[in-house]
This record gives sequence, structure tokens and C-alpha cells, in this order.
Amino acid sequence: MEDIIRGFIHTFFGELSMKKIDKVIVLGGVGAVGIEASRDLVEYSDFSEIMIADFNIKKAKAFKREVKDRRVEIMKIDVNNEDELKNALKNYDIVTNALPFKYDDVVTKWAVRLGVHGVDVAASEYQLSLSPKAKEKGITFVPGIGATPGTTNLMAKKGVQLLDKVEEIEIFWAAFRCTAPSPGLLYTTIWEFEPELEDRVIYENGEFKQMPPFVGNKEVEFHEWIGKRLTVIVPHSETRTLPMLVPDIKRVVVRGTWPDETMDLLKTLLYYGFYENKPVDFDGVSIKPMSFMYKFLLQSPYAKKTKVWAYGLVVDVYGEKNGKKAMVRLKNWHPKPEEWGGERAYFKPIGIPLSIGTQFIAKGRVSGPGVLPPELAYDPDEFFEELERRGIKITWELKYL
Repeated sequence: MEDIIRGFIHTFFGELSMKKIDKVIVLGGVGAVGIEASRDLVEYSDFSEIMIADFNIKKAKAFKREVKDRRVEIMKIDVNNEDELKNALKNYDIVTNALPFKYDDVVTKWAVRLGVHGVDVAASEYQLSLSPKAKEKGITFVPGIGATPGTTNLMAKKGVQLLDKVEEIEIFWAAFRCTAPSPGLLYTTIWEFEPELEDRVIYENGEFKQMPPFVGNKEVEFHEWIGKRLTVIVPHSETRTLPMLVPDIKRVVVRGTWPDETMDLLKTLLYYGFYENKPVDFDGVSIKPMSFMYKFLLQSPYAKKTKVWAYGLVVDVYGEKNGKKAMVRLKNWHPKPEEWGGERAYFKPIGIPLSIGTQFIAKGRVSGPGVLPPELAYDPDEFFEELERRGIKITWELKYL
């Protein structure tokens, strides 16, 4: 019966979507993540127009020359100007938002108001709160469809499908990149370890419990390019959205790590009070330590280096199967970094799902309208099939405990 219903949704909603979703705009389309989504859209999608919108118009022009695709157009945009953002979005059927997460809420707000479908790398409670308005407009917007959140949500959903009962989900990620590949990614890294961050929570017995930084240490084995790493609890939206998929779940935890040099830096910043950002006197000049550190790292050549560029994901789903205690462990794999574009081996696992998510909405391969997290929007098997076409494999193993 579920397959029949899904088929009906795909047929009806897909036919409707194909008439309306023909032009896509990619915000931050030549950023570190956005350019991978843009490349994938050019190679795999059948949109009639792919608008690359970015403040860096020089890089956008270079991208257009590189891909040599007549569907690609470019636009300079300053998303800090809401009128400029609104005027850009209203001319397109769907938006692929690859901007830093501080722009997520405003992009989603205008997409919903204008009746524009969309996807986003990150997810916030505000975005999800717009779901009733999105339903009224008949649009689908999926926030948090990158590597994590995103692929991990669908890995968790697959684990849920493989068990009869689910009690706990643990997500682990290893984001192996340099410390400061871009302003947005540096900000995200530092933000995740703010001492009083309200978003750093676990879900336990029906409650969200705030956690301090660098707690919940757990070692996990990722794919061979990363190996065994120690992970810590981090603020990620899967913690808040997975209980929507499994309402009676007892516990959801997300842990993550970066390369050693980045983790060592974050511990130092935390230990020495940089996060307080209280001004200090430096030869008569008042300087905020964290503000200085942020600008320093963006300009430091050492913050642009790392030994391995890769993205590791592991999801453990615990529960019961055939009346016995069981767990499903799901893992990702991608080609060897040196053979998969070097540093692009980190950005592809984020940008590619963003593109696939966009294309699924356009083809009606979603559960319906609203602002939906990935696990409520997409079928994991269909999504994994598309990931594998691009070189990203998701594997799983069921074990009885």
C-alpha cells in the first residue's frame, strides 16, 4: 500500500512539478559548497535555466566559461539586501541555497512568501515553523540536505526502516577539511563550540538537554580515508528533527570532529577565554581576541592546510528486530581524495546532496508540500541510488545484540 501511495504522489505531484519547476537559482553558486551543487545541476539536471547567483561575479563568469552550458546564467547578488534577494527569487521556480547558515532563515522566509520551492544546507526551528505557510502555497522546501544534516538524516531513516522498533539513534561525522576554507565555514566551526550555545542539545526521554562543549566523547571507525576518530557532542538539527520521524524514540545524539589541528585550536580558544571576546589592550589599541583570531585565521596560510580532505559519516540505530535487541550501523564511503578532486572530496558530499534534493523536488520525488526535514521529504533508497551514481556509497549492516 505504501508503494501505491508513493507512486500516486510521484505521478500526481511529479506531473504538477514538471510544469512549474523549470528554472533554478543557486544562491552562493560558486562558493566552496555551492559550486559543487552547481556542477552537479549542470551535469545531471534537466532545468531549462540554471542561474548562478553569487557576490563573486568574477568567479561566476569563470564557472560559466568552464562548464560551457547554454542553460547557465550568472547574476551578482548581495543577499544582505532583502529587496535584492526577493527580486532575484521571484523569477525562479526553485532555489538551491548554498549560502552560510546565517542566511537560511531569510532565504526560506522569502521563498515561502513568494511560493518558490527550495533546499538548504542547514536547518533551523524557524524554517520548520514555516511549514503551514508552505503548504498553503503548495511548495516544498527542504532545509538541511547536505552531508550532515542531510545524508545522515536519510541514513537514520533507512536504519529505522530496517528495524521493527527504534529506541536510539547516534550520528557521527568527521569533517576533514582545513580550519578556514571560507568565512562561513570558519564561523560554523567556531560557533559549534561556543560555551553557552543553546543549540548544543541531545534528545532524551522526550526532552532536549543542553550540553557543554567537548563532552560525550566516543570513538568511531569511519571509512579508510579517515579511520578511527574521537567524536564529541555537537549542535546539529538531526537531534531536533529525527523525533518527528520516530515520535516514541528515547534518545538522539549527534557527535562530530574535525582534524586534530582544528580540534586543538578550538580547545585552546575555549580554555583561554577567547569566546568571551572581552577587549584587551594591545599597545594602546583595544582589540577583541576572538574577532582578531577570526580575521587572522582567514588570512593565515596555515589555516588553509590539512593532510586529508574527506567526509566521514556513521549512523547507529538501536532497537528491536524479530523480538530481539538489534542495531543497524550505516556508513558512507567516497573515492580516495587524491582521485576525487583533492579538497573537493570534502565539499562534494555536501554540495551533491543539495543538488539531488533540488532535482527530487522538481521531479515530484518528495512526500508533499511543506517545510520538511530530509527524513520526512525523501525516500532513502532513491536518494542513495543517486548518490552512488556520483561515487558516494551508503552501506549498512544489521547486528543482533
